[in-house]
Amino acid sequence: SSGINAEYGGTIGGDMEVFKNGHTFPFSKMLTFYRKENLILEASYLSPLPHTQTIIGRFEIGPIKPADDGQSVKVKVKVKVDIHGILMVESAHIVTRVQVPVEEEKKKKKKKKKK
Repeated sequence: SSGINAEYGGTIGGDMEVFKNGHTFPFSKMLTFYRKENLILEASYLSPLPHTQTIIGRFEIGPIKPADDGQSVKVKVKVKVDIHGILMVESAHIVTRVQVPVEEEKKKKKKKKKK
């Protein structure tokens, strides 16, 4: 099987080799991006295959908005090649960090101990 490359666009763009040439399938892989806007992934084969287009597909993941402080958010995307060699985006989610004030956390622990 031919390897698969993913290009991602937007303000911060680039590309990465997702699956190497000869990689076995079915197989899943978790990709991590840091974004302030929607993520557009364009997948293509690393090497040309006879009678086949090089581009596999274009996937848009969103809506994605910057964090409250204006910084990029962490976006986790799970891609999968199924038993037939079909690439798909299986899931995508944003990872957020929530800070709990120390006083509230101590109160919660005390309440649990009293029960």
